[in-house]
Formats: sequence, structure tokens, C-alpha cells
Amino acid sequence: MSDNFNKNRIVKNSLLLYVRMLFTMWLNLWTTRLVLANLGVEDMGVYGVVGSIVGLVGVLTGGVTNAVQRFITFEAGKKEGNPNLVFCTSLNIIFLLSVIVFLMLECGGVYMLYNSVKIPFASMDAAFWVLQLSIITCVINLISIPYNALVIAHEKMDAFAVISILQVIFTLGAVYSLSLFSNRLLVYAVMMALISVAIRIIYQVYCHRKFVEAHFHFIIDRKMLRQIGAFTGISTVSGALQVASSQGIIFVINWTFGVAINAVYSIALQLKNSILSFSLNLFKAISPQITKTYANGEIETHKKLVYSGSKMEIYLIYFIMIPFLFRTEFIMKLWLGNVPQYAVEFARCTVFISLAYALFEPIRASVLATNKIKGFLIFPEIFYMLVLPVGFWVSKLWNDPVLLIASIVCMDILTCVVRTYFAVKVSPLKIMDILRLVLLPSSIVVFFDLMACYFIGVFMPNDLLGLFLLLIANSAILFLIIYIFGLNKSEIHICNLLFVKLFRKFKR
Repeated sequence: MSDNFNKNRIVKNSLLLYVRMLFTMWLNLWTTRLVLANLGVEDMGVYGVVGSIVGLVGVLTGGVTNAVQRFITFEAGKKEGNPNLVFCTSLNIIFLLSVIVFLMLECGGVYMLYNSVKIPFASMDAAFWVLQLSIITCVINLISIPYNALVIAHEKMDAFAVISILQVIFTLGAVYSLSLFSNRLLVYAVMMALISVAIRIIYQVYCHRKFVEAHFHFIIDRKMLRQIGAFTGISTVSGALQVASSQGIIFVINWTFGVAINAVYSIALQLKNSILSFSLNLFKAISPQITKTYANGEIETHKKLVYSGSKMEIYLIYFIMIPFLFRTEFIMKLWLGNVPQYAVEFARCTVFISLAYALFEPIRASVLATNKIKGFLIFPEIFYMLVLPVGFWVSKLWNDPVLLIASIVCMDILTCVVRTYFAVKVSPLKIMDILRLVLLPSSIVVFFDLMACYFIGVFMPNDLLGLFLLLIANSAILFLIIYIFGLNKSEIHICNLLFVKLFRKFKR
């Protein structure tokens, strides 16, 4: 078995990431509630506005993160790779970028604070210092990127999960202690900056102890600099187009239906992201191996990982999506209490966006591994900009918010098809293999499970107990359907080995 492809490691890392997600999700929800209680609506709003100013560089830092993660993982997967050269080059580039980001935020951020945003006069001094601390936090997080990338490249998801949980616990403790102070907004900003420094130190100490390539040298490889720079530039342009289209949709909704439908759309996006997070934990576990197998020339293993990963991500979405479709009204009422008009229809539609994204993420990882990303990242995002005139036209012609969200979903799915077309042009993947090995078994599984869930739902009461029983019964049946119709011989063999291993452990 190749060291780059390890089935047990995928299973172990997936479980660790699920534990991390469940733990941090609940703590984050509780932390948000405490922040609101301790800061109040006004100070929390000020902190959010200042954070949005610093967040303007997020497109650039996102591009750098993608580039550094790709090149460090790629080099770690090569037999004769030199990860230390990539790490040192990346870190030195980021040092220079941090200076640029710092100056941009100090000049542009302060100007925006005093001239472009509305903040109560009494909070302006605190807002200035919150901005300074947020800039420091942003720079610290930027410098941490290569260290985070090393942890993920080496697939040390146990360390990644523990440090993530520590960060959430530190944040929760900081928020709890706010009641001891008077100027809570400023104290909160100081604490967030200190937590960023602490996490940065933890990552650095861990990497220095575990990975030889984490030892720093002042060196910048010119070839690597050009490659990382080109990757970052393309990724940044793609990210900017994504921001333009996503923010544009918000404006289209606002212009055609007003703020009430904006709120409904925001709720639907939260739901979509929550459902998508269940499958993306698997993607985080397999993504390094997708890059490493390509780097080492293990193309057949690489393709199997992508096809199986895409299929498994879809199946994970099914466990949440299918019961949700049959109990949407009850779940939304349980979550929101007062369910706004159109919220149910928006929620059902956006679930299909998460399904398309889950299918596509492993394919995207395959293309990023090749470094042939220009057409793949840019042209589909330009195509997706059509969602703005299409959405506006649909809204004006029919004056129906449901048709608007349906048109957005259709454009998302169509853009996924366009992305797949560009993906197979530059990667080892084939359209017919995607149809045969991913979409066909996924369609068979969803067909049988939709029927099963419908008939189960008929006999279940429409209450909390009924929802719980539906989830349990559907999960058991879906496991069986996937095992019979959704897996190939190799995947069934892996499942059998896992079942035997679990049975033996349970028997002991």
C-alpha cells in the first residue's frame, strides 16, 4: 500500500474531524449567544463592522492559503520532494505579504472607519483600537498559514482537531470573563488577539517538534515564488468573482423583494453551510491524499480517491437531506420558532446546492493538484455571474421569490457542469467515469431511499420523537441501500474489513 494512500488513515481522520465539528459547532453557538449577552447589540454590531473592514483582504489571504496548502502537500507527496524549501519560501513570501496587508489596512481601514461606516460617536475610540487589534490578529493568522498547511499535509488531523477545540474553548472562556470588565468591547478585541497569538505559538511549537521541514531558513526559491504567485493570483481573481456574484445575489434580492427576503435567503445559506459541513469533513480527510497520489504519479489511485470521495460525500449529504425534505416545516419551526414566509421553500432549494458542492469538491482537489487552474477557476466563475441578470429577470417577470431561488439553484448546478467540463480537460478524470462511477450509483441510492423515507414518514408522528425515529430508521435503511447498490467491489471489501475490525474490538 502506498504511503500516500491509507484507507485506515482516511477513516480515522474523518471520525476525528466529525468529533471536532460537533464539539466546535455547539460551543460556537453558545459563544455567539454569550457575546451578544455581554457586549450588547450595539457593541457586537461595532465589532462586526470593524471585522468586515479587515475581512476585505480575505479574498487575498484565501488565495494564499490555497496556494501554500497545495504546494506543501504536493511536495510532501513526492518521493524526492523538498517540503522545507516550499515551507521556507512560503513563509518568507507571507512575511512580505503581511507587511503589505498591514499597511493597506492601516491606511485604507482607518480611512473607511472614519469616513465610510456608521458607528456611534461614543464608540469611535473603542472601534479604532478594535481595528488595530483586528489588524494584528489578521497578520498573525496570515503568518500561521504555512504551519497549518504542514499539519494538514501530514494528515495530523488529531492535532488539527485538538488545536481547533482549544481555540474555541479559549474563546468561550474569554467571553465568559467579559462580565468582569467595564470596557467590554475593547477587552474582547484584546482577548481575541491574544488567543490568535497563543494558537500561532501552539502550531509553531507542534510543527517544530514533529516535522523537520518546519525549521526556518531565510530562502526564497525563485521558481517556487513564481508558481505560488501565479497560483495565488488566479485563486484570488476566482475568489473576487465569487464574492462579486454572492454579494450581487444579495443586492438583486434586495432590489426586487426587499430585506425580508434577504433575511430568508441568509437563513437558507446558514442551513446549506451546516448540511454541507457534514460531508466536507470527509473531504478534508481525503484531500491531502488526492494531492499526494497525483504528485507521486499514482494516477489510478488518485482517480479512485476522487470518484469514491465524490460519491461518499453525496451519500453523507443524503443522511441529512432526505429526512429534511420530508420534515422541512417541522425542522424549520423547531429551529426558528417563527418561520418567515418562503423560508421553507428557500431551505429546500438550497439543500440541492450543498449536494452539488459536495459532489464537486474532490474533483476540484484533483485539478488543484495538477496546477493547471487558470481556465478551471476563472471561466466558470465568469459564467456564474450570469446568475445576476437571470435572477433579476426572473424576479421582474414573475414576481415570485421561490422562482428566484430556483433560478439561483439551477445556475449553481449548471456552473458545476461547466466546472466539470474544464476539470476533465486538465486532470486525469473522465466524464464517462464520473457519470458511471459517481452519478449513476448516487441516483440509484437516492431513488430507493426517497421511496423508503416517504413510506417510513407516513407512520411517524410529526413531532420531535417522530423526527428522531425517522432519522434513525432512514439512516439504517440508507446504510443498507448504499451497501447493496452504492458501492463497488473494492469499497465493499473495505467496508467488510472495517466491520470485522469493529466487531472484534466490540467482542473484546
